Amino acid sequence: MRILYLCHRIPYPPDKGDKIRAFHQLRALSERHEVDVFTLVDDEADLAGQSALAAYCRKLTVARIHSKLARLRALPFLLTNAPLTMPYFYSSKLATEVMEALRRRTYDRIFVYCSAMAQYVAHARGIPVVTDLVDVDSDKWTQYAAARRFPFSALFRREGRLLSDYERRICERSACVLVTTEREGQLALRISPLARVRVVPNGVDANYFSPHAVPPEVGPPAVVFTGDMSYFPNEDAVTFFVREVLPQVRQTIPDVRFLIVGRNPSRKVRRLERTAGVQITGFVPDVRPYFARARVAVAPFSMSAGIPNKILEAMAYGLPVVATQRATQGLAPSVAEAILIGQSPNELASQIVLLIRDLAWGRRKGLEGRLRVAEEYSWECALKRMLQIIEDSVFPWCVSANFQSSLA
Repeated sequence: MRILYLCHRIPYPPDKGDKIRAFHQLRALSERHEVDVFTLVDDEADLAGQSALAAYCRKLTVARIHSKLARLRALPFLLTNAPLTMPYFYSSKLATEVMEALRRRTYDRIFVYCSAMAQYVAHARGIPVVTDLVDVDSDKWTQYAAARRFPFSALFRREGRLLSDYERRICERSACVLVTTEREGQLALRISPLARVRVVPNGVDANYFSPHAVPPEVGPPAVVFTGDMSYFPNEDAVTFFVREVLPQVRQTIPDVRFLIVGRNPSRKVRRLERTAGVQITGFVPDVRPYFARARVAVAPFSMSAGIPNKILEAMAYGLPVVATQRATQGLAPSVAEAILIGQSPNELASQIVLLIRDLAWGRRKGLEGRLRVAEEYSWECALKRMLQIIEDSVFPWCVSANFQSSLA
């Protein structure tokens, strides 16, 4: 088939959640179909990924957007009923290229990755559209609103409400809507009860994240957190951990280190390095050496959506994970059960101390988690399901209007 694929960030290198999922989708699609990719770049460093990504598509079109200018461009939309997400991810160059491609070439499917990209094909007619919401973004903005003070709380609440209206319109015109978890599926159906929703979970490369890939490093016991540190839920999680949890762990284990591993640490995150025992890396090309230094991985989220790749990767590496209940809400039950839960700072600290002190128990928990993640979250199974949905000969009527909780 001929597929027009739209995504909001160039999915190469696949080094963060949304880019990882998009890359694996393209990898699978390109093995069996002709794919034309239209994407945005909001980080100049990602421009270097164009040549590598081009190997996975027939044609690659990239448009540059500048984050600061995009925010300024979005401000006048505060006076409208449009979510600010839309102008932020709008490029006149990309819009022209997409329109021209639709005029010149016949496509069998349009694949929209992330709701913000649906605006580029709003005029397309007669082509089945598959929309991957990934996570339901309106729900994330509503969560952000509850975590922030005025005026940001009001701004985020507005974005959540208007984005929900926009997501409803997208769901109604899509032949099929994909999400990462059953929870996200229920949220999508709440927004659009007649949406044809299917769950296609994320995966993890258990071979790449093998604990044997990098030799363990001897040194002080360490706790690790990975992720893009400009992302508000990540910033909020590590700030909470350093202020509320780490001091309690250090009372029992004074030499413990907390490794904050990931790109773009904000000024607020950088200030955490003033706290004894905290190390901030910034961008690293490979997180596995930091997993090799750690005894425990943490996910102390007060807000969360979808499937946190950081949890899948740490578990695939064989690290025991300590998390809040919110962080595990989208995971398969068998995987969530292998995670140690703490709802309060004291509970989180106690679980971490137990794992560090009892190395044998920590290794058993880590191995248990690795086995369960490998079973539940293989890219092979997830992508096979995605391809079945897209390739069905009677698409889009092959998909029932009722959401199915089973992935079978």
